[in-house]
Amino acid sequence: MASKEKLLLSAQKNLKKRLLPRAIKDFAKVVDIDPNDMRSRQKLAELYAKTGKSTEAFEQYETVAKYFSGNGFYLKAIAIYRQMQRLDPSQITIFARLAELNEKQGLIGNAMAEYRQLVSYYEKEGQTADVIRILEKMQDVDPENLNIQVKLAEVYSASGRQQEGREYFDAALKVLQDKQNHDKILQLYAKFLPLFSNDDELRRGLAETLIEKGQMEKALGLLQSLLREQPEDPVLLEMLATTYRGLDDLNNCRLTYQQLLKKQPNNLDLRTELVRCCLDSDHFEQALQELEEWKEAFQKQDRLAELQTFYESLKQALPDNRTVVNTLDSIYRLTGDGDPLLNVMETEGIEETAPEPQDDVFDALLDTASEDLEDDAYIDLGELEGVAEEGAIELEELDGEEGSTVEVAEEELVELELSDLVDIDGDEPFDLAVELEEIDESDAPLLNPPQDLEEAEFYLQQGLYDEAEKVCRAILAVSPDDADCQAKLQEVQSRREGSESDSDASNALHDLAVEVLDDDFADFVASGLEAGNTDKAGAFDDLLDSSDDGPIFRTDVDDQIAADDMESHYNLGIAYREMGLFDDAVSEFNKAQSDPARFVDCQTLKGLCYVDKGDFEKGEEAFRAALASTTIDEGQRLSLYYELGALYEAFQHPQEALASYRFVADADPEFRDIAEKVARLSQGDDSASTNSSASKDRISFL
Repeated sequence: MASKEKLLLSAQKNLKKRLLPRAIKDFAKVVDIDPNDMRSRQKLAELYAKTGKSTEAFEQYETVAKYFSGNGFYLKAIAIYRQMQRLDPSQITIFARLAELNEKQGLIGNAMAEYRQLVSYYEKEGQTADVIRILEKMQDVDPENLNIQVKLAEVYSASGRQQEGREYFDAALKVLQDKQNHDKILQLYAKFLPLFSNDDELRRGLAETLIEKGQMEKALGLLQSLLREQPEDPVLLEMLATTYRGLDDLNNCRLTYQQLLKKQPNNLDLRTELVRCCLDSDHFEQALQELEEWKEAFQKQDRLAELQTFYESLKQALPDNRTVVNTLDSIYRLTGDGDPLLNVMETEGIEETAPEPQDDVFDALLDTASEDLEDDAYIDLGELEGVAEEGAIELEELDGEEGSTVEVAEEELVELELSDLVDIDGDEPFDLAVELEEIDESDAPLLNPPQDLEEAEFYLQQGLYDEAEKVCRAILAVSPDDADCQAKLQEVQSRREGSESDSDASNALHDLAVEVLDDDFADFVASGLEAGNTDKAGAFDDLLDSSDDGPIFRTDVDDQIAADDMESHYNLGIAYREMGLFDDAVSEFNKAQSDPARFVDCQTLKGLCYVDKGDFEKGEEAFRAALASTTIDEGQRLSLYYELGALYEAFQHPQEALASYRFVADADPEFRDIAEKVARLSQGDDSASTNSSASKDRISFL
């Protein structure tokens, strides 16, 4: 031990004389005698570094770092590894060690920063497997970080692992959808559409997001392109109807709902939307027809309030329509709302047919089927049996002078039997319902060309020219002289010829999906996929930029350390300062100052770091920030004025130094050596002002 003590004394003397090579020899002998003397070994490493012997310095630092980390002194180990990192930035293993140590210490933000450096390095080197390995570690450390999920999705997808990439994409998308952050959802689609170029679900999701964001024109173009591949898809058609409604294109909205109802005729929600479109676009007769046919369904689903609202709108539009009044009167009787309308009709001069007594009020609602509507497509036997009776009643009202006509009519009525209407052969009982079911509907002629022409118009508006032409030719097969249909067919052919030059683009839905995004999103996609974009460490922190409403994605380390242990950051800052790593120390104090109880101390230590660096302005700024704190106590205030006086004195500002010292002396004349400092500066003795190097050795209250 005596030999070790002598060597240490010799080393100190050589250091004072700036004989660094001799001091190195002394410390090298000390560590040979006592390999566990980490203080001497660390000093030896510092001397090697100062004399340019980086390899030897790195070796000694590594021994010290492993010792500290192995014995649980993580903060000291982190400080040593940081020194090694400054000494040789190319040692990529140091980033991994720093990340692990910060994670063990609970400094998650610092750990993530180191991992990002690793990701950036491996991306530059094209080492995809290592990129994924580090990202998965980051995911384990911070499983709620969406940036990591997005980055994993991108790397997996780009490396051919589409299924895994899609899982991470879906997870990130769900979080954003739950938050209804449509801006970031659009950015997410912009980034991944190039990676999933054949994924219709992504393009549908993009269209839905555009609708929710109110960008209807863009949504319309994308939906129409998707419909060219799947023209009967009900989900796309519903989105299309919503888009037309958002564009206030009520006619196309109406046509779209008509198309939907051909595939889902019993969907009352769709029919309700169709009725709304009809009313809003002044297609009142069509609205009435739909409601009369489906009013029973409204009642069964307990939606009479909706039905009442619709008929009240129709009554305003068609005040003299007997069907509207009769049905609305029945609704009022069922709901108890409004006044009976049939009594009012007499005073308004509206022709009324007296209702027959009914046991159930709802029977009235069913019996108001409008005589104005077209007959059903099937034959009702009950109606056939009542033909003779109805005809006889009408004949009794004729004058006698038309007797001959009456006789003929009566004879015809007497002979009119069901067998005259339907030719029944054989002995088997005749089942009309069965016979009708056997009719092939595809062979039946179109009974409503105007309505089918609207279907052609719908297809035309969506650019579905083949479907539109097919409908037109089917109409012309029944009505070859239909001028409207001929004109529509000509329009279809003309529009098709004009679109042939763009046929290649119509097959590239991926290109269109990217085009509908704003230019800045498209630029974002392009720049994000460039290899050179990884030059910036941790470039994927800003995969999805933050908005003024508050970031969904945490985009820098400061945001991520919000839940870190502030005491660990504070202590690490002190360890960095002791090693002369002033910038790193300031960074840790900036994080630790988030704890209000440590704000004043952190500002003071930052000021001392700036003094040690010789940065007068930043040092003064840090001290002033601490003095302005509302949490400062009197003892801290006096200490800060003392440090501020020392700062002014070190940088040759004697008057400001004297003012600061006098503030301390007036409050506590016994404070440290304040009396001596005030006396000296008061006499104008500037020769004793300490320089910056001396200030490092003074004892601070901290």
